[in-house]
Amino acid sequence: MAYLKYTSLLIFWGWILSVAYIRYILPFIESALDAVDTIEQGGGAFRRGIAFATKILMAGAQMYVLGTWSAYCVIRTMIFLAPPEASGWLYYPTAFVVCEGFLGAVAKKEKFRGLLSVVHSAMAMGLFVIFAMNPYFLRSVYPWLFPIMNFSLPH
Repeated sequence: MAYLKYTSLLIFWGWILSVAYIRYILPFIESALDAVDTIEQGGGAFRRGIAFATKILMAGAQMYVLGTWSAYCVIRTMIFLAPPEASGWLYYPTAFVVCEGFLGAVAKKEKFRGLLSVVHSAMAMGLFVIFAMNPYFLRSVYPWLFPIMNFSLPH
């Protein structure tokens, strides 16, 4: 029963993430990137440099936002594995499939604009494995998420 609750929570919040990101955040990002492309096409090394720096900052921000989903999946898994009676060999693979599936759905809806348009999605997907293997790194990147989820790592 705990596994069913665990899986349903992940799928529910993954669906919320993907729909909200695709519907509300992605159009804003696409219009901002259109404006940056217009600046870049205006000519000059300075304009191209500003456009490139803006694209890097936007990719970093998108990676942090989408990486929150990977962090949520790992913390949710640790919460469900915390009780001593939990046998957890199936929890991490399930979280991995659900996390990557919804991040993949978001990435599929994004318009391809070169390498910088896919790096943030690939990095957000990779963060799940990094956080699962090193939850203390997760605590350093997303320290605000642990109190929200009412969970703390042992010191």
